[in-house]
Amino acid sequence: MFSPAMPPDARLPRRNAAAIKPPRFPILPFDEWRISLARGSALSPGLLMPGESLVSILWKFACANALPGHALLHLISPEVDPHEGVAPARDALDLTRLCRVLRLPSNVLRASLPGAAPRDRYHEVFRYCRQCAAHGYHSVLFQREDENLCPAHQQSLQTCCPYCNGETPYIINARVIGAPFRCGWCHSHYSYGRLSLLSTTAAMRRQDRIAISRRLRLRSGNDVDAVHPARMEMSGGDTCAKSSR
Repeated sequence: MFSPAMPPDARLPRRNAAAIKPPRFPILPFDEWRISLARGSALSPGLLMPGESLVSILWKFACANALPGHALLHLISPEVDPHEGVAPARDALDLTRLCRVLRLPSNVLRASLPGAAPRDRYHEVFRYCRQCAAHGYHSVLFQREDENLCPAHQQSLQTCCPYCNGETPYIINARVIGAPFRCGWCHSHYSYGRLSLLSTTAAMRRQDRIAISRRLRLRSGNDVDAVHPARMEMSGGDTCAKSSR
């Protein structure tokens, strides 16, 4: 029984504010009802690795915002069916829109997409290094037909899932975005163990990052900004306009 003069919730114990801890990973606000990012949402280039592919960047962006794949597809390509998806290629995506949504420099995003040169040929299925996948990393280099080894770990690049032997298409759609660093068919992890996306610091060793950067320099012609995305400075919505001048 409770006193009529005292409301029922007054008898409940007060929560200790000190016991509420902020999340380790920087969760960014997202307004799903408007399908638009809240002001100030961004993915810092410091969380990216050299030569990170757009698929890998979108996985991190979606995880940081607790964003479902179909909603992210609507943001970057509203005219595309989220289940069919769009190829991660420069001629298939609106770079200006990508820059505005992800709030990353345009040259970092351009470097994350396969080139359009006739001599450049890329695999249509997802290729990965299991050790890189354990660090939450996928390089645009891995999709090149003339690249067969991971420059950091000297392991052969794989296309088949180690569990179901299925191959995931290298495409941006709701199913692929909904399975970060996992098989698009059975959702098993590509890495040797279960991947944690809670860390806010790069897990790959310095010598591994240097090896990837060196290989990227050979491919991109000493494009320092593309090789070292963490050195780029962001300035909100004007980033794309400034970097394209």
